[in-house]
Amino acid sequence: MRMAVISDIHGNLEALQAVLADIRATGADAVYCLGDVVGYGADPRACLDLVRAQCALTVRGNHEEALPPGDVQQGFFV
Repeated sequence: MRMAVISDIHGNLEALQAVLADIRATGADAVYCLGDVVGYGADPRACLDLVRAQCALTVRGNHEEALPPGDVQQGFFV
């Protein structure tokens, strides 16, 4: 099984889309995200939605820990 691991997206949708396209081109069977999907960048919600759709598992990073309660769906992170 080929796995890809991503992290520290920090709301950068353009970079996330490019990385996921590269991952698809390599034929990875699963993508795992090690957190920090939000923070700094202009598109945190779009990044969360894309990670939710594309990643088999997502770990909550310190930037997600700083979000107000209820801002991200319960059960999204491990």
